[in-house]
Amino acid sequence: MDKRSVRVWMDGSFDLLHCGHANAIRQAREFGDELIVGLQPSADIVVHKGPPVFTESERHRLLAAVKWVNQVVDRAPYGTSESILDQHGCDFCVHGGEW
Repeated sequence: MDKRSVRVWMDGSFDLLHCGHANAIRQAREFGDELIVGLQPSADIVVHKGPPVFTESERHRLLAAVKWVNQVVDRAPYGTSESILDQHGCDFCVHGGEW
């Protein structure tokens, strides 16, 4: 019998992707078999943090290139809900120290 993959959700703005982001992503990936990263839209980032430096498309491409990321979900809401986890088949969510 095949074991089901454990899917982990992590979301954030990931503007100016840096080694702290990469380390958090690496650690998140260690909790499961697949890491799904939700990318928050620029409009939400403006409200909560200030204007982003990179566009959503640039941030998506940067995240997609990270070897521990299996999938990038665009326009993820600012704040994770059980419905988002269910929608993407994720078993649980991880967050960095900011929250």
